[in-house]
Amino acid sequence: MNDTIQCPVCQNADGSSCREILASQNHFVDFECEVCGRYTIGPLLFIEEIKHDKRPLAPVQRALLSHKLCTASRAGKPLTITPDRLGYLLENSTLPNPVAQTANMVRYIGDEVSRSGNAIGQFPDNFHAIIGALNRKSAVRLAKELEERKILTTDLTGHPSPEFINVSLSLDGWERYEAEKRGEFKGNSGFMAMKFNDPELDPFVKDVVKPAVKEGIGYDLVDMNDVGRAGVIDNIMRTRIRDSAFVIVDLTHDNSGAYWEAGYAEGLGKPVLYICEKAKFDKEGTHFDTNHCTTVLWSRDDDEGFKKSLVATLRRSLNL
Repeated sequence: MNDTIQCPVCQNADGSSCREILASQNHFVDFECEVCGRYTIGPLLFIEEIKHDKRPLAPVQRALLSHKLCTASRAGKPLTITPDRLGYLLENSTLPNPVAQTANMVRYIGDEVSRSGNAIGQFPDNFHAIIGALNRKSAVRLAKELEERKILTTDLTGHPSPEFINVSLSLDGWERYEAEKRGEFKGNSGFMAMKFNDPELDPFVKDVVKPAVKEGIGYDLVDMNDVGRAGVIDNIMRTRIRDSAFVIVDLTHDNSGAYWEAGYAEGLGKPVLYICEKAKFDKEGTHFDTNHCTTVLWSRDDDEGFKKSLVATLRRSLNL
């Protein structure tokens, strides 16, 4: 099918278009949306529920999903949204705050201008989804503020509505762009490096570690499940670590990926906090490169004790 339809997620925000490009035999459908990018959703009944608000989604939730889908699509592989996946994303993710949106905007403009050598003629239809704004109006408002702060250089036209044309970065903007590439931007979230699909660790992180961080210091804690693990994840992972205020690394399974992510974060100068299951730590310890580092031990017999130690260590590490 190639006819323009209503996007189940963004509902054709700001006049954008969407196409149903494939209806598969297993009741999943592929979409190509100017805002959300390419993604898959199913089953069919679930699609209809979202389209017609039988499963109501607030505007901020639709914006969050658009941002997640757009980010994954631009990374090279579309996400698949199912009822369980939708619930997980809405429960564990939030729309980027204005500070993070600003970082996303500066990075997007810097990347595009560096790639082409020319200013951006006009922001694309999915600009607000790229940076994680609620809608195009709020994205343009943020761009206007950055222009006033001499971060962006741009021309402004008032027809038919205020839009920016010929957008680039000022010298101050380029300095900020380079600083963010080096990881000097610190967002309001932390990154969790861990082994996935472990029957004990997965629920422990979800039910204990993430709530402890949120309740204790007011920061979200994200892992690669929160940003979609399908497709090419290397660049997404690096961006998440680069933009994080801190990184928590679980060493229980001696996971090589978690060790790599810890090293990457250390290299960027991020505060890195190590955690490990107590019985494993007492028996085997951790790799010699980390066995001298502060490690908060956890046991499912003492969740509350772990929470207190974790929050106290985070507060010291972040000077809170």
